[in-house]
Amino acid sequence: MNFREVLPVLSILVATLPTLAGDDNASARLKELQARVAKQEFKDDKLRRELLAFCRDQIGTPLYAKAIEALRSAPAPLDRLDATAIDAEDRKVLSIPELVAYAQPHQRAIAHVTVSFDGAYLASSGWDNVVHVYKLGDKELTSWAKLEGSLSGIAFSPDGKLLATGCGDTRVLLWDLTGAKLKQKHSLAGHKNRPFSLAFSPAGKMLASGSFDPVLRLWKLDDPDPEAWAALANENTPSAGLSSVAFSNTGKYLVAASHLGKETLRVWDAGGAFLDERTPPPTKARVVACSPTEPLFAFAGDDGEIQLWSLGEKIERVRKLAGHTGKALPPIVKALAFSPDGKVLASSGQDKRVRLWNVASGEKIREWQFKDEARALAFSSDGRHLAVGNSDGTLYVLRLEAIRIKGD
Repeated sequence: MNFREVLPVLSILVATLPTLAGDDNASARLKELQARVAKQEFKDDKLRRELLAFCRDQIGTPLYAKAIEALRSAPAPLDRLDATAIDAEDRKVLSIPELVAYAQPHQRAIAHVTVSFDGAYLASSGWDNVVHVYKLGDKELTSWAKLEGSLSGIAFSPDGKLLATGCGDTRVLLWDLTGAKLKQKHSLAGHKNRPFSLAFSPAGKMLASGSFDPVLRLWKLDDPDPEAWAALANENTPSAGLSSVAFSNTGKYLVAASHLGKETLRVWDAGGAFLDERTPPPTKARVVACSPTEPLFAFAGDDGEIQLWSLGEKIERVRKLAGHTGKALPPIVKALAFSPDGKVLASSGQDKRVRLWNVASGEKIREWQFKDEARALAFSSDGRHLAVGNSDGTLYVLRLEAIRIKGD
C-alpha cells in the first residue's frame, strides 16, 4: 500500500478520534455518576440534577437508557407525594394501592397531561379550556398556575424552561417557567384552527404543532424568536386534522396520527434540510407515541389493538398488543405513553382500564380499573410515577417503583 492509498484511511481515523474520545469521556462520566448513585450521594439534589443534564446530553445514544436507569434510583419531587394525605374513605373507594395523589382540577374531561423532565412540574389541559400547572415537591399536588387555554396538547421543553400550550384562539403559546410566576414568552401564529397536538423534539430545538388546517407547523427554537421552519397546509391527503404527534428518539423522524380518514398514519424525516414525508404502509392511527430509547413507535387506530412499528429505512410492524375493548364511538384506545427507558408502554381505553405492557415481549404487566375513562397518560422522567387524566376531570398520580421488567 503506497502513501496515497494510506492517506484516505488515516483521514478517516483522524476524523473519528474526537468522536471516540467523546464516547470514552461520556462512558467514564456515566460510571462516575452510577458509582455516586450506588453510594446514595443524594444530598441537596445535586446528583439528580447532574444525571438529568447527562441524560439530555446523551439523547439518541446507547448511554441514554443506562443514564435513565441510574436516574430511577435518585429521589425526586414526586417522591414527596404522600398517600396518607388522601382522605381514608376516598382511598377505600378508589381502591388503587399505587395511588399517591389525586385532584379534580377540571370541570370536564382531561385531554392531555405531561410531567417536566426535571420532575419539577406537572400540567394538564381539559375540555373546559383550562390548563393547570402543578409545582411538585409537597405532600399533595400544589396548584401553581391556571391558564386560559384549550383542549390542545401540552408539552414541557426537555430543559424544563418552557411549557407549550394551545390557547382559546389558533395560537400556540410558550410559557417561561424560570421565574417566580409563569410568564408568556412567545406567541406562535399561523394555524387556522386550534392546535390540538404539540411535541418538542428530544433535544428541544424544534416544536411541532398540529391542527386541522394548516395541518402541521414546525418551529425552530434555536433563535431568541422561534422561526417557522416548515408548514403543511391545504393538503390533498386521505387524512384530516392531526390528533397526535411525536418525535422519534433521535429527533430524526416525526410521526403523526389524524382525527379523520382511512390512511391517517404519517411519518416525516425532519433530520435534513427540509421536511421529507415518508410512505408508511396505509393504515389508521388516531394516537401515537415514540420510544425515547430506540427507533420504535406505538399507535392505535379505531379498534382496540395497539401496534408497535419500527422507524428507519423501512417502516414496518414489529408486533401488536391486545390493547383494550369498547363499544362506543372510536377510537377505543384513548392514550399511549412510553416509559423513559423504553421498556414499558402504558395505554388506556374505553374499558376504563390503564395497562402496562412489556415492549420487548408484548406481555401485559399490570392493569388498573378506574371509575371513568383515562384520556391522558404521562410518565415521570425516572419512570417511577405515572400521571393519569380522566374523563371526569380527575388527575391521578400512581407510584410505580415496584415495576420491574424481567431481566433488569
